Amino acid sequence: MPDRSYFAIRALALVTRGAVLHQWGLESLHAERFATAAMMFEAAARRYRHELAVEPIARLRVHELMAQVLSGAEPAAETERCLEVERRLCQLDQIESIASPHHLVDAHSLLGTWRDAGSRIEESAMENVPLSRAA
Repeated sequence: MPDRSYFAIRALALVTRGAVLHQWGLESLHAERFATAAMMFEAAARRYRHELAVEPIARLRVHELMAQVLSGAEPAAETERCLEVERRLCQLDQIESIASPHHLVDAHSLLGTWRDAGSRIEESAMENVPLSRAA
């Protein structure tokens, strides 16, 4: 049986715009809360379908595949999913970055680099830490 968060997210999907749910899913993905990200993405997909928002659904589906790969939950399917992410990125003009604050970026700029986004985020955050605090 699904937990409370599942039902809470489904309820949110009834009253929240798809774009907001999508952003919350990206925040969860960025925080490596993969199960929450998956639920948010599915709720966003339901809203996007209700809103007839075709292009946002396409971007969302790419983020879902990215989350599946980054979670490491199914290593046997990782190569196939990575190739599918790359293929879909080639078909899009723009996509929300998986790095916070998740602005729209050129989809082609993520080709071959989206898996490393998490480590680049941590590195850029460390660049802003004074040396006295970094040690």
